[in-house]
Amino acid sequence: MRQVGTRARRAWVAGSFLAAAAVHAAAPAGPHSWHVLHLVAQKLYYAPIVLAAGWLGSRATVAVTAAVSAVVVAHVTRDWAGLPMVQAEELAELASYWLVAALSAALFTRLSRAYAQVEAAHGETLQALAASLELRERYTAGHSRRVRDYTLLLADNLGISDESVRRSLGWGALLHDIGKIGIPDDVLLKPGPLEAGEREVMRRHPELGAALVGEIAFLGGARELILAHHERYDGGGYPRGLAGSAIPLGARLFAVADAFDALTTDRPYARARSWSEAAALIRADRGTAFDPDVVDVFMRVPYEQWRRLAAHTAVDLAQGPSLPPPMGLQAERREVAS
Repeated sequence: MRQVGTRARRAWVAGSFLAAAAVHAAAPAGPHSWHVLHLVAQKLYYAPIVLAAGWLGSRATVAVTAAVSAVVVAHVTRDWAGLPMVQAEELAELASYWLVAALSAALFTRLSRAYAQVEAAHGETLQALAASLELRERYTAGHSRRVRDYTLLLADNLGISDESVRRSLGWGALLHDIGKIGIPDDVLLKPGPLEAGEREVMRRHPELGAALVGEIAFLGGARELILAHHERYDGGGYPRGLAGSAIPLGARLFAVADAFDALTTDRPYARARSWSEAAALIRADRGTAFDPDVVDVFMRVPYEQWRRLAAHTAVDLAQGPSLPPPMGLQAERREVAS
């Protein structure tokens, strides 16, 4: 289940506070049989306090508890004027709000640290899993990490900020080729062109990769990218022949990032291209291999940002000449197999 975004969390906290205040104000207060509803309504203030502690951190918890306290003090001063004993009892409720706030903030902080440690351990394990493939397919050293970084750069420029979505994009891109672990060496490492039967074996790797991570709950979002990373926007890809928006957005972002890295690094079948050459080839496949919107975003990202990311894995990305018209390199286009 996708985690609630930060704005949504704030909205939930604010909404629960306002709802509690409205119910509390509407419930009758006074020495009669319905007063019990007023007392029960007052307990609703614990909801925004606990939600703030769990979702927004200690500062937000203090702010919400202070807001609750202000509302309760105003209520006690107005509705119980002249009854000091009742006011004292009502105000004593404030101590319980602050106690719950302090305990909730401490517990959720501890839980958050434990979760961060577990996530870091998962990350190290997945990094090692991705690196294990590079031990077999040495010419792709650093490829998975670059493609992850390129995919997230495109996501940045599309305004994708949800933490859980970005996490799935990152893991999916890093592990996109993990299914190649199941491809025999005589096919995976063959230096020349693959024959028809060998291509069919190679084309199994998206499904093998998806099956490999399919039982890992926190990689559920990444699984879709792994399965769809060789789909084409025009429907000519594999394994399911998806087209257009039927292809998961993460896979459409990845397709451009993957092609860019394959074009700009040396491979057994081709030399590395410059940024401008690769950009022209990608632009030429706008609307066929690649989502037009993603290509447009790719073209708006400055060369210097791509160069910095490539340098993280010791790739020297040359800028090249000014971009030629899209058809200028059509004769040189080749299938990107990575």
